[in-house]
This record gives sequence, C-alpha cells and structure tokens, in this order.
Amino acid sequence: MTQEKVSALMQQLQDKVPQNQVAILKNSLTRASDESYGVISTLKYKSSVTTVLLSIFLGGLGVDRFYIGDVGLGVCKLLFGWLTAGIWPLVDIFISHKKAKIKNMNKVLAAAV
Repeated sequence: MTQEKVSALMQQLQDKVPQNQVAILKNSLTRASDESYGVISTLKYKSSVTTVLLSIFLGGLGVDRFYIGDVGLGVCKLLFGWLTAGIWPLVDIFISHKKAKIKNMNKVLAAAV
C-alpha cells in the first residue's frame, strides 16, 4: 500500500486501536495490497466510549458484550452475572474500553491481507 494511503488510514484509526499496537498496524498496512484500502476505510468500528457507557448502564444485562460481538459471553453475563454479586459487570466497566479497541484491531488486521 502506498505511504499516503497508510498515513490516511493511520489518521482514521488512531483512536480506534490500542496505542501499544500502532507499530504493528502500520507495518501490516504497509505490506497490504492497494485493494484492501477501500475495505479498511469503510469498515464499521466499535466505539470505545459507547462500549464503556453501555457497560456502566446496561452491563448487568450483558449489552456491552453483545455490542462488541462477544455474544456467548453476553448471554452468560445476562444469565449468570448476578451470581458474581456484581463483580463481573464491575470488572467489565474497566476492561470494555480496551476490548473494543482490540476487536477493531483484529478487524483491521483481517482486512489487511
């Protein structure tokens, strides 16, 4: 992929992927074909702010897990989250921000083939 396209994608993705994996992302984008630019630029990304807000207000129902695509864990959290006396939803408030960014990173890496 050309340097201009890589720079444009890096600008678009800077707040949607984990900061400690930016170098890996840039390397993958550089090695990707030019055809993957259109695919990557039109992908739908999960908002980490939305994920945190869902986790705070509807986390006990597993809505945050459903939003980021962890359907199985969302169902488990919905059915059994109350057994943890609120610990699981509380922990998810703190890790959901990073989880959304990791999901976005995996989506970009899969499209950058």
